[in-house]
Amino acid sequence: MSSSTKSNPRFAAYRTLPGTLRRAVQLSALVPFMVAGFATAQTSSPASPLQGKIQAMQQAAAENAKRLHDYQWIETDTVTLNGTPKPPRQSLCHFTPDGKLSKTPIGSSQDSPKLSRGPLKRKIEEKKIAEVKEELAEVGNVTSSYLPLNPNLLKQAIEVRRVELEHDGARGVNSAVIHDYARPGDQVLLTMDGAMTRLQQITVKTYLSSPADPLSLSVQFSVLPDGTSYPSLTTQDAPAKRLSVTTVSANFTRAVP
Repeated sequence: MSSSTKSNPRFAAYRTLPGTLRRAVQLSALVPFMVAGFATAQTSSPASPLQGKIQAMQQAAAENAKRLHDYQWIETDTVTLNGTPKPPRQSLCHFTPDGKLSKTPIGSSQDSPKLSRGPLKRKIEEKKIAEVKEELAEVGNVTSSYLPLNPNLLKQAIEVRRVELEHDGARGVNSAVIHDYARPGDQVLLTMDGAMTRLQQITVKTYLSSPADPLSLSVQFSVLPDGTSYPSLTTQDAPAKRLSVTTVSANFTRAVP
């Protein structure tokens, strides 16, 4: 990495924000249970066309989550600021016996940022760092409104008919489009297989402080040889802030007892 990149206050802010970024980039670990959240958003209306499909999804999601607990994997997080990617961070992930996700950093930790010695330059850099902290926190807070999916918001959307089911026979997939999920004018798209038992992708179109400040979220799922589904690629993109976060989950192996 170049010296100019090392001295960039936006990158310095990244290194000072482990807690904020963990909330932003580690959401992919919760994604396997998002379909379970959708499944629990059942409506009491017997006429709902989603009722039977939701019950099938609920069973499939529970079985998938149980299988995922048998694995460990490597998660790679990459933050891009102003069009330049920060060196990725990796963690070894697995579930503990009590069902909690454990993450162990791989490799040496990032050094603390070194600010300029001059009082004026130092003050400017500190201000930039504070601004980026706010940006990252804002992205993380909005993302947490969508990932993982909230059963109560889903149930409300179903009951007031803000959910549309679409079928693509050529691709053999079904989609559930949820309008006004967490914010007016937002959209959540769930792409599922033909049987509506496996989630293939989640796409969210929303915004930060206003619709003029868009935020897009995407989660793509892959399938292990035994049929277990997992989030292979998660992205968060805030173009107006020139900020994006990408999380890749790979190298799945059976966890050591």
